Amino acid sequence: MARTTAEIKKTMTDAFLSDKTLREKYGLKEGTTWNAAFSAVSIENILLFVVAACCHVLEVLTEQWINETCERMDRAVVASVPWYHRTALAFQYGDSLVLDEDTGRYGYAATDEGKQPVKYVAVRDRGTSVEILASADKDGMPVPLEGDMLTAFKQYLNTVKIAGIVLNVYSRPADSIMVRAEVWVDPMVLSKEGTRLADGSKAVNDAVNAYLRGIVYGGTFNKTKLTDAIQAVEGVVDVELGQCFYKTQDSGAAWTLIEGNNYTAAGGSMVAEGLDNSLAYVVEN
Repeated sequence: MARTTAEIKKTMTDAFLSDKTLREKYGLKEGTTWNAAFSAVSIENILLFVVAACCHVLEVLTEQWINETCERMDRAVVASVPWYHRTALAFQYGDSLVLDEDTGRYGYAATDEGKQPVKYVAVRDRGTSVEILASADKDGMPVPLEGDMLTAFKQYLNTVKIAGIVLNVYSRPADSIMVRAEVWVDPMVLSKEGTRLADGSKAVNDAVNAYLRGIVYGGTFNKTKLTDAIQAVEGVVDVELGQCFYKTQDSGAAWTLIEGNNYTAAGGSMVAEGLDNSLAYVVEN
């Protein structure tokens, strides 16, 4: 916000009075105020007022230019990955879009967060197209958009997108992950079945599930981080991670080996299957 002429002048007079050389030239004592040292019609007072007034006008003009520039930028559509991400989350189920004649952009007449079902979005730039993966939420977990809602969501994105851009929009169930591992445990904390002696919970299973839930939507499963999550469980002495497999809705019942250290889910999120059978526990002597 532009400073007033008085505020600018005070900054200048404070600097003037704090200068040791100027105080000696004018014979000013320490602590002397500007109004006490100079009259309203003194040449010094008039000069500083003129300079302060010019600075004030310059700041006002600069502030106006910044506001106008920001307003133009707000009206412009920057079709970046973050823009598509934000736009997908803004979808309102059951509301129609309105064209703003001034900006040429489509939007809603009013924002209603209660009508925004999309809670998870991953946007991937494929070079010649943009892929958008989206899900709703149920009990803190992603669930696919279905039926009329998915149809409306696709129509919404195709309406607000930049002309000429090809969008591929998907909403899929979570991928399934199978983890094979040998876990050495302290028998004073965990049983040979992996059950916590104190409360009967499956601590390692909980750690695997928590790791998968913690992966950002559209993110990557990492074997090293999974091993670290299991190793961090109280009572776990050592972990030897074996093969890991994934299964998508398109692959039916077929499991596919995860080659390398990472896997990015086609469905955007991942859930573990069969941990009671795929994890083997070894009691540490």
